[in-house]
Amino acid sequence: VLLGEKGAYRPGLEIGSIQIPSTVQNLLADRIDRLSKAQKHLLQTAAVIGVVVPFRLLQSVAELPEDELYEYLAKLQSAEFIYETNLFPDVEYSFKHALTTEVAYGALLHERRTFLHARIVKALEEPTEHISHDHLEKLAHHAFHGEIWDKAVSYSKEAGSKAMERSAYRVAVIYFDRALASLEHLPKSRHNLEQAIDLRLDLRNALFPLEELERLLENLRAAESLSETLGDQRRLGRISGYLVHYYTLMGDRQKATESGRRGLAIAQALGDFALQIQL
Repeated sequence: VLLGEKGAYRPGLEIGSIQIPSTVQNLLADRIDRLSKAQKHLLQTAAVIGVVVPFRLLQSVAELPEDELYEYLAKLQSAEFIYETNLFPDVEYSFKHALTTEVAYGALLHERRTFLHARIVKALEEPTEHISHDHLEKLAHHAFHGEIWDKAVSYSKEAGSKAMERSAYRVAVIYFDRALASLEHLPKSRHNLEQAIDLRLDLRNALFPLEELERLLENLRAAESLSETLGDQRRLGRISGYLVHYYTLMGDRQKATESGRRGLAIAQALGDFALQIQL
């Protein structure tokens, strides 16, 4: 028995003029293609949601009559693509194999995949939708892949900050990077450029405990350049403080002193006592 299909043949075996797929991925793709169009679409929609599929979320995104939805889910369960994993407080399904999720997801055209991710964001934002504690991470993920760039920026930044609170620095870096990538798709307004500066400073805080000092300096320099372009003295002052810390750590006293003097001059001009203390 291979992947739940009884009477299955061995990979690579040729029967008559039919060449049996030699890889598990091809076999899975073949099994999915033999589903009815409606069942295949439902399986692919579930794959976009993820390995764990809350019923209410699937129902909202799939937009099928309830009787048809239950019918197709039963057939997908019978074919061992998915199985029911939770009944209380809400019904959830899971894919039998993670590879099935990947194959079903990968078969989607980019436009269809993006459309479904965007629909999931809309469903997750409904006030009646009850899902698990990782709501924010799901919104960030689906907004990014759904190419809803403004929401991808805000949700990814929030998810990065949440990761920082639990010291998950590598996860935070991923979310802050995604927020910056999403910003590239938005107009170069002052507000968006300020967000780009602040995200790079957030990245600095995530990269420091990971000791990724080269990337840390690159982000500080990029933030400094943007701040100079905007004439944003307050942000330049903050960046100067971070540069003092970096150059002191690297043993470069001259550059640390230069950054300190620049930052102190900015803080005094702004009357920012807190910044003066930081420097």
